[in-house]
Amino acid sequence: MTERRAEVRQWGADVLPSCLFGLVVAVAGPVLLFHYGAYHWFRGDEWVLLAGPNGSSFPDLFEPHTGSHLVALPRLLYYGLWQVFGATTYKPYQLIVVVTHVAIAVLLHAVMRRAKVRPWIAFAAVALFVLVGPGAKNAVWAFQMGFNGSLAWGLAHLLLADHGGRADRRDGLGLVCGLLAIASSGVGVSLAAGVGVAVLMRRGWRMALMHSAPLLTFYAVWAVIADAGSYGSSGRPGLEVLVDWTKSFAVGTFVGLGRFEVLAWAFVAVVLVGAVLLGMGQRGGHLPDLRITLAIPIGLALAALSFVLTTGLARSWLGASAARGDRYVYIAAALILPLIAVTAEAIASRWRALGPVVVLLFLFAVPFNLNGFDQGRFDEQWMDKQQYVLTTAVRMPFANDVPSDVVPASDSGASDRVTIGFLLEAASHGYLTPSTIPLTSAVVDEFKVRLGVAQRSLPGLPSGCRIYDEPVLLNPHRGDVVYIGGRVSVAALGDGQRSARPVIFDPLIGGYELTIELPDLSLRIGPAGQAARFGLCAAAGE
Repeated sequence: MTERRAEVRQWGADVLPSCLFGLVVAVAGPVLLFHYGAYHWFRGDEWVLLAGPNGSSFPDLFEPHTGSHLVALPRLLYYGLWQVFGATTYKPYQLIVVVTHVAIAVLLHAVMRRAKVRPWIAFAAVALFVLVGPGAKNAVWAFQMGFNGSLAWGLAHLLLADHGGRADRRDGLGLVCGLLAIASSGVGVSLAAGVGVAVLMRRGWRMALMHSAPLLTFYAVWAVIADAGSYGSSGRPGLEVLVDWTKSFAVGTFVGLGRFEVLAWAFVAVVLVGAVLLGMGQRGGHLPDLRITLAIPIGLALAALSFVLTTGLARSWLGASAARGDRYVYIAAALILPLIAVTAEAIASRWRALGPVVVLLFLFAVPFNLNGFDQGRFDEQWMDKQQYVLTTAVRMPFANDVPSDVVPASDSGASDRVTIGFLLEAASHGYLTPSTIPLTSAVVDEFKVRLGVAQRSLPGLPSGCRIYDEPVLLNPHRGDVVYIGGRVSVAALGDGQRSARPVIFDPLIGGYELTIELPDLSLRIGPAGQAARFGLCAAAGE
């Protein structure tokens, strides 16, 4: 009977949580792909890779993205998928980011178990991460295959390098993984530094240099050759700015993990108390292998610090609140979760009764994350509208009558690379499926504005423009230019009536200059959103 109870206890402590982890991983992928991410479509940075200056030709894999990111692997993947699927379906692109998200969860679980975290705590910590927890956007937005890829390849590098003895085949495979991490995004650079720290603790400085120096040198050489910058538009940030950015980053990460402020503070308390217990155990000689156990968690935590600082150098000009962005929280949460799990294990080992408490601490936020899968303004309505605009623009009878650089979607979440010329070429080669909606007069009037009013860059509003607080009616000629100051709504008039679908133009997104590219337009220009007034220098016909 005693042996039977021992077997049941062992099954409940080891087998059951491992089975639950496998179930979570098996279910998470399809749920993310076909439920939470079902309505997603291409946007923003994705079009930078798909609609580059070389069109559909083979991309320049070493071109910097947003200044300092080497995204050779995502560029290659997007190019290959475009050749097969074009923009006819989003699922193949999205599948990659979902797979990398699940792979990260599996690798994090392996990291925690290698650090001697008990199965229940490892399961609970990873369940918090995999079930659309912090940074849910990274689990379904295909472009995040870059950040996710760096994280997955970097974790694989860490696990392969985490062994004793001389260099062997595992180290070579680890370096390959490290190179793929750097080729996926700038996150790979922080992971390479983290690997160096972990290997230094585990195997000494020679092995640490072998695992980090070649990768960091490769990135440095690429950055010099490609002229990849590190700072934002306002130059190098000061110390105070970086400190504010780091504080905001830390708060955003712990709140992202706990979802509620009280849980965020609970996670902080776990780390602090657990660290004290680990230190006491080390001094008492009870944990002789502590340095080996903590090598990867500490290496990942320092990689998180490196990630905080590098993103601060490049993005702090956006304001400290930007540090709490979903994609940043996602990476930071993945990097510090192993350390939280190890310190939670220390608490559960010291006070056995607290074991279930720390498990519940991780699991508590999961249901709230599942019910609060928020994509911000990029919701289903936004995605549907973007797909409608880009797939309907090519059906307009006047689509070939306007310059090829006209951008149909005037939105910050779109891209100025998605021009009517690119869309027409994509449709002609079968890479884009035109919409099938009826071309009513309201739809045609909308696209007379989207294609007939081209928004282009201009440093600012010319002097002498008038300020209006009421809509203005214009009858411009083709080639006339209208300058706007402020966010405006532009609608084509048919039979003296306002179009049912006005188009919003924001000078902070596309510029102050609106060029008329179609003849015989009658336009109504007024303030958009909460704006009560707008500036306007109108063409002839006012």
